Amino acid sequence: MNGKQRIVEQSKKWLSEAFIALMEKENYRDISITEIAEKAQLSRKTFYHSFKDKEDLIDYYCHCLFEGYFQQLVQQKPQSGEMMLDRTFDIFLHFWWEQRKALRLLIRQGLFDHMIVIWQSQATPHYREFAAPWHVEGSQMQMAYAMAFQLGGLTNVLRLWLEQEKPEPPEEIKKAMLAAARQLADSLDREDKAEHF
Repeated sequence: MNGKQRIVEQSKKWLSEAFIALMEKENYRDISITEIAEKAQLSRKTFYHSFKDKEDLIDYYCHCLFEGYFQQLVQQKPQSGEMMLDRTFDIFLHFWWEQRKALRLLIRQGLFDHMIVIWQSQATPHYREFAAPWHVEGSQMQMAYAMAFQLGGLTNVLRLWLEQEKPEPPEEIKKAMLAAARQLADSLDREDKAEHF
């Protein structure tokens, strides 16, 4: 990344931070481009060099969140089934716990579903970047369905967990998620054994 690219990225970061700070007090629809630029101590011209509009800025912010999450996820080493699931849940819960202020803000602003659409679009290309025993082999469409299935559960947990006034600590949520995963695996295993008799 050259000097000019670094300046552009820094400006985008400042603008997104300013927008998030303004959303803590105002509805995002009521926030003007001028307010965002002033809060970031940049010009409107700089805003429009970086983003088309506020929605583009929200997309950028969500992409940055997910990129941070995926970077942590792909660093884990492959392990056996439950150990890998335990570690994946750890990464998932602790990352979003650290981001809970921003996530709660997106939920309050009605932007959580928009964020999930962006997550889905980013998750599928990342699907093969970390080795997980529950990943489906197959066509792009089969992987997209598998990813949608997995993300549906994870994102619903996030919403339910972090929209609460006093969310439980990550360890409590992980216990519940592992218990649900074990129950699902056990029921599938029982069905499989019953078919063989």
